[in-house]
Amino acid sequence: MKMKLFSKLTWALVLGGLVVLSSCKKDDDIVIDPGSGGINVSNGLYITAAGEDPSSVALLSAESVEDDGFTSQSRSGFVANYVYLEAGDYQVVQVTDKEVTATIGGTMETVTDMGSGCDYNEYFVVTTDVDGPAFAVAESGLYKVTHDQMKNELILYQIEQPGLIGDATPLGWSADTPLPGSVDKDGGEWKAEGVILRNGQWKLRFNCRWNIDRRVDPNAGFDPSNGYMLFTNFGGAVDDLLTGNDGANIAQAEDGEYTVTVTWEPRNGFALDVERTGDAPEITFDPNDYKFGIIGSATAKGWDEDRNMLYKKEGEVHGWYGVVHFIDGGNEFKFRTNDLWDFNLGGTLAADGTPTVLEVNGGNIASPGEGDYYIALETEDEGMTWTATMTDLGWSVIGAGSPSGTWDTDTPLQTLGFDMDGITTFTLTGDFSTEEWKFRAGGDWKLNLGDNLSPLIQDGSNLSFSEAGTYKITMQFNGADYTATAEKQ
Repeated sequence: MKMKLFSKLTWALVLGGLVVLSSCKKDDDIVIDPGSGGINVSNGLYITAAGEDPSSVALLSAESVEDDGFTSQSRSGFVANYVYLEAGDYQVVQVTDKEVTATIGGTMETVTDMGSGCDYNEYFVVTTDVDGPAFAVAESGLYKVTHDQMKNELILYQIEQPGLIGDATPLGWSADTPLPGSVDKDGGEWKAEGVILRNGQWKLRFNCRWNIDRRVDPNAGFDPSNGYMLFTNFGGAVDDLLTGNDGANIAQAEDGEYTVTVTWEPRNGFALDVERTGDAPEITFDPNDYKFGIIGSATAKGWDEDRNMLYKKEGEVHGWYGVVHFIDGGNEFKFRTNDLWDFNLGGTLAADGTPTVLEVNGGNIASPGEGDYYIALETEDEGMTWTATMTDLGWSVIGAGSPSGTWDTDTPLQTLGFDMDGITTFTLTGDFSTEEWKFRAGGDWKLNLGDNLSPLIQDGSNLSFSEAGTYKITMQFNGADYTATAEKQ
């Protein structure tokens, strides 16, 4: 089963008062009569090495961008393509009737964006201008190249690691199943064998990233005047691959073991081959049967109500994570599933981060005393062994936009304890910039929150403020959900 991506949209572009109309056709129709004079490519914008004629495979064509509610929208003057660039100097040229009618260049800067979740957190932005200088590409590679007329900017994002993500994949929606490989100027492939796909949904994305956010204010919605979010993922169907939210999640109907291959060629673009090679192993462990919570006399609602933990899978490790505020005194707690006592864990657990194996139906666990505690419960063998850790590191904020100003140092939130309704409140007042930041627990990325302040979403996108200043951050946990507010001081 293979799928290829082609753009067939008509677009209008205005550059420095020059109005250009162009139509992007099938690859076989792009080259104009090779025997005639001039530049033998169709009308449009091309990225090309400085001083060289453009190639038809470097045409930038109209592409949609993100809209509210995980939908897509067209954007006037936004064009894109995946192009292999050799290291060197580049410009964008406008071709009209086989003649270069405008040359676009500009100043390049490197942007570090920690929203990926993998190690691919840099991209390049060129602030463009007609007759601007050529910009240097330092490393040869396959890049997603976009140009936006409204913001006069060119984005270069190097594609290094395709991956599959979704509830049909081994790591669910929390992490990618990587496809190793490489490409050069003539093309290449990324391939993984023995991938277990089950009935469900999935998508193909690059560098563990759904998109790149180029909005002026990430909290101000998706109006075109606020900028745009470009896609770095594909959906749709196996035989009809579509960009970003133009394509729904790809449906996986048959469980099995598969070899998944993504190929790229300069002229034909991407193709995906999914070959079934065997049966999927029988499921013996379902994490949905283990919705863990922490309960006990040391917690906000005593033995009457659980404090829910959040589930995440990384590789073969199933994990449940949470921050719990314990009251002072010689109190106790336990782990149990589904708000019932049918399956529960106990024993001993020190608050020093030492991994400890818990016992099924074990005794109550002694509370370490008053305070906020980050607790992780994991199994690597599908429930045969349950290992827990506990530390006195609670919630913090981290990131370039946070009071620490870096992704290397956390700034802790202080606890106000819990009220009569069992709602635990955490707070922090500090100086924030307009750069990005997130909440995380225990100095550990296994439990991190973002996307929106209310509600906060596990593994959500980074947060930011449109205006720098001193903010009072208040986060609350009602035993199930996390919400936050930000109040400028």
